[in-house]
Amino acid sequence: MDRPLDNGVSTSGLSKVYKNFRAVDSLSIQVNAGELFGFLGPNGAGKTTTIRMLCGLITPTSGEAKVAGFDVLKESLKIRKIIGLLPESFGFYDWMNAQEYLLHFAALYKIEAKEAKRRVTELLEQFGLADKSFAPIGYYSRGMKQKLGLARALINNPSIMFLDEPTLGLDPKGQQDIRRILLELHGKGVTVFLSSHALSEVSALCDKIAIVNQGRLVAQGTLEEIRRLAGSSRGLMIRVLNSESAKQALSKLPFQTEVYAENKFLDLAIPETPGSANDIIHLFEQAGFQIYEIHRIEMSLEQAFFNLTATQHGLPADGFSNLAER
Repeated sequence: MDRPLDNGVSTSGLSKVYKNFRAVDSLSIQVNAGELFGFLGPNGAGKTTTIRMLCGLITPTSGEAKVAGFDVLKESLKIRKIIGLLPESFGFYDWMNAQEYLLHFAALYKIEAKEAKRRVTELLEQFGLADKSFAPIGYYSRGMKQKLGLARALINNPSIMFLDEPTLGLDPKGQQDIRRILLELHGKGVTVFLSSHALSEVSALCDKIAIVNQGRLVAQGTLEEIRRLAGSSRGLMIRVLNSESAKQALSKLPFQTEVYAENKFLDLAIPETPGSANDIIHLFEQAGFQIYEIHRIEMSLEQAFFNLTATQHGLPADGFSNLAER
């Protein structure tokens, strides 16, 4: 299947209301063609509802959304033909084997029989299920079912993939396999819309990220842009010898310094480096600190996520250093 010229995703003021509950509230996001896009939020933030609207499974209450240039309200059937969907929870026909199951879905997409058989064989090998392809799905482990679900989502060679917690319940090897497959899809120009609570995974894989909370967009951009929106992006971690004089000297430094850890040493984080590292070292030495180690740090996506969602609730955001990636 040829890729559409525009396999991006966009929404403008997209909302979904159930009686008095607003599950998605005026959501406007932009996913460019071929991007690996991370879609994050706490439980109940509206992520699954958004994905279901984009896939044409439920109707928006208001607003607009386009998938590969098709309108989700007027052209949902066209959208379903060119996308793949791996929902967070899905059902299987447990009496079928994997080969029968995938051939069944190939038939639903009206894929010619010879091509369907070739595609099924290819997918079963790709996901390491070829040796178990004739065993009933009811005997499959959670990880094997997750892989089969992803193979099902790829049976029509989609231009856009929507994945809701694709590594949920998988062991480390299974998670690694899924990440490898997502990167392969990304390399082929497939747009990947990934919803996940595995923030380290999103941080490592995604070109752009959107964070939603209570149905509303909180932040959108690259990881670096998300970090800046959360309050800081880079800094220094300095390890000094712990002493009473060192603790007293902290209050005399001309910038904010946070204590990351305290034992024999003090690990000090400086959120925004005021000058070069050499300037900082000189200043610390002048203040009487005995420096043992210094390195640059960046705010983790996990900390940025917490800062942004906590701020929306009016809660104090934690300091830069709590979850800094070392």
